[in-house]
Amino acid sequence: MMYQAARNQANASADFAKLGNKQLGKRFLRACSYELLFAYLIAVAASINLKNGRYSVLVGLFSARTIGYTAASYLVGLATLVVHGQLFRVTRSPHSSHFPKLQRLLRSPAATGTAIGAYTAMSYFMMVVHGWMFGGHATRMWLYPEGSYGPPQLNPAWLASCVLATVLGCSYGAQLVMDERLQLSFPAVDQGRVYVLKDRLPGGFARALAFAFGVQWRFCLVYFFSGWCIYRSVCGVLARAMTTSAYGMSNPLLSPSGLAFWLLSGTLTTLAWELAHRLFEVVATEPTRICSLSQDPNACLLNGLRHRDSPLIQHLAYQELYRLTMFSAEQRKGLLTDIDRQEGTMWRLVSAQCMDVIRTATGQLRAQNPPKESKPPGPSKLPAKPTEPPAQSRAGGAPMKDILQQGRKAGQALPLAPAKPTVAPQELFGPEAQGLEKYVLTLVIDMLVQSTVGQRILKRSLRAQSTSALSNFQLQVWAVRSLMRLVECSISEDSFGLVQKDIALVLSTMFAYLAELERCVASHSGGPGCADYTVQTTNRQALAMVQVVRNSLYAFTTRFYVYLEALKLPQDVGRQLQVFANFQA
Repeated sequence: MMYQAARNQANASADFAKLGNKQLGKRFLRACSYELLFAYLIAVAASINLKNGRYSVLVGLFSARTIGYTAASYLVGLATLVVHGQLFRVTRSPHSSHFPKLQRLLRSPAATGTAIGAYTAMSYFMMVVHGWMFGGHATRMWLYPEGSYGPPQLNPAWLASCVLATVLGCSYGAQLVMDERLQLSFPAVDQGRVYVLKDRLPGGFARALAFAFGVQWRFCLVYFFSGWCIYRSVCGVLARAMTTSAYGMSNPLLSPSGLAFWLLSGTLTTLAWELAHRLFEVVATEPTRICSLSQDPNACLLNGLRHRDSPLIQHLAYQELYRLTMFSAEQRKGLLTDIDRQEGTMWRLVSAQCMDVIRTATGQLRAQNPPKESKPPGPSKLPAKPTEPPAQSRAGGAPMKDILQQGRKAGQALPLAPAKPTVAPQELFGPEAQGLEKYVLTLVIDMLVQSTVGQRILKRSLRAQSTSALSNFQLQVWAVRSLMRLVECSISEDSFGLVQKDIALVLSTMFAYLAELERCVASHSGGPGCADYTVQTTNRQALAMVQVVRNSLYAFTTRFYVYLEALKLPQDVGRQLQVFANFQA
């Protein structure tokens, strides 16, 4: 019935990219409908007037001001969704320097300018709308009507509102680029859309209020010292254009009503942006259940795993692979027993894609953190530490599995490489830096080298090197977990014994990846007092990936514990797996 429904709806396809793009279009329309609900709720909150007493909320639900503000907020929400749809990324772009935020702004000037310009324009639009809604002294351009009390006087509070709108839009657009908030973060696969949104709404409200308050107090601090110069300059330009003008002597920062208006306006504007931003994150990253959309779901999934043109499509395919391997025993068994393919078995094709992701990350880690060349160790003068026989446990004497059935050598644990040697200041940014980014950073580094304080900053930044091998962190997590889950479940679901032939190759790939991750953690530890953004990000993701790999290997060892001796693994793989069999990894 499921496949028949797919054929009737003309959705049957073996091309995951085509299917994914179609699903993304539907999700964008769904996000627009949700955005209308958010816009209405924001409009009700903004239209509540306490002068109406107990009926304030009821009047706010149906007032004309609510309807008008809903339309304005909805336009802003749609513009935010479009901006995110055009500028979002799936993989992060870490940089090896102490200036990661500056590099992100310079990495793509077109995208940075688009984000800042779009949010600044939306900020001005919302300022006009809030002036229409709330009125007040801060929204009038002139202090007096022209001709009533002499020459027209430009309202300094109105000018301050324009400056605040500019600062608000520019700050929000810049922090989206600097903090990489335009990068998609995938939610848990088994969570529903409503649950994820409900979980993120309180954080959106808190962030909007904190951002608006932070922008306003910094604006007041700067405008207090430079506001009069700005006001005189604008009045001078208007005087030349209009042939008549006068100065208003009032200070807009001393008006409590003006400060309250700015805070309310900034909070509502930022709230509309935040809700649209989180809505896009949740809706755009929903799992794509291809089983109900394709007559050949396995081939469709394989095409998605191979898709290189769109990182989002490829991530959605790996997300679907992770979902079916973890939560769908029927689909997982169907994938393991799919052997009637011209290219080979489906297990071999899917595992090759997963191991390709892992090997690429291993090679990047090795290239960015090459091991030191060490001389062969000489004879040790210290007496050798006696080792316990492998058949006994240190805890309670329970027998442990001896995979190789021979004496274990001392020092089986994977060694951690020493820290990476100091690099030259020119290497603070990667070789891919070009154009404006490289020019500006080179000037900054040249200025820092000339001073003692600058040299200390450079030394500190050399320890804060990030790792671009973790740019597709989520993809690697899904590849590792999906691959090892298929191997783990093959003991009962692989009817033809296809997976057992490749277990040695899979384990060898996983152990090589784990070794490079452990070297990365050892070499990028910043030490006490080093709290740079790149150090925190690198340590967090590398350590998390180490835990993912270890947990997957432990799950495999536990499931195959009785059969480890029968696997006949190579010597080096067996020694590394023995550590997990002894539960000492």
